[in-house]
Amino acid sequence: MAEAYDRHRPAYPEELVDTACEAAGVRSGDRVLEIGCGTGQLTAALVARGLRVLAVDPGPRMIERARMRAGGDAAEFVCGRFEEVALPGRRFDAVFSATAFHWIDPAVGWTKVASLLRPGGALVLITHCGGADPDSIEVERALFAGMAAIAPEIVASFPPPRRATEVLEGAERRRGNVSALWAWISQHDELAVPEAAGLYDEVRLHSRTMPFERTAEQLNAHMRTTSVSFRLGPERMAALEADTHRVLERFGGHVRLPALAVAVTARRL
Repeated sequence: MAEAYDRHRPAYPEELVDTACEAAGVRSGDRVLEIGCGTGQLTAALVARGLRVLAVDPGPRMIERARMRAGGDAAEFVCGRFEEVALPGRRFDAVFSATAFHWIDPAVGWTKVASLLRPGGALVLITHCGGADPDSIEVERALFAGMAAIAPEIVASFPPPRRATEVLEGAERRRGNVSALWAWISQHDELAVPEAAGLYDEVRLHSRTMPFERTAEQLNAHMRTTSVSFRLGPERMAALEADTHRVLERFGGHVRLPALAVAVTARRL
């Protein structure tokens, strides 16, 4: 899966990474932790900015690719689950996580991150999330309906497609608790815990619109790298891929599906 993940997952805009680093107050030479580095898209971007990176990921093949992408020994890697990895005596100027923090147990993650940050250090969470506009929402709803027909038990836990304005306005209302804001952005309600409000402040939201053009095969290739494909199994995944082709044929064979690239920064109290 590491090779497919590396090929089909979109990168994060350089200007968004720059904005996040500036908001976090980190500069060349600072020590940072990355949680869930995957194949190293963000790792390489942090190394390129002169940061000293320690990256944690449970996948050894993911780490192999991340090491190559970051440039050999330019970053330090630890293979393991963040909740279980021991980092005695370590303190970081910032902790980063890109499209990975929803995998972390919220009963552990928010508190452990705070314990690893120096006083005033920053948590930086980055992801892509749905952000439809009036022209693309119809396509997204059609794709969502296909998933609902094939796997109703999975879709029961999925929120429907959202417009970008809805995403950003809802995030703004939740700035009092970074975990509640991140739960809203990533659409994982279980990530919100009350204690996070007492651990972080200066919660800020940064976003960029990414105007993706996608064919059916590109959408399907991306879907194969997600946990949804494993939950569906081969037979239902094949049915979903066929439905994606049918939907896109109705819209001319390829579609514009804008998304939001989002960074959330919060400072340890």
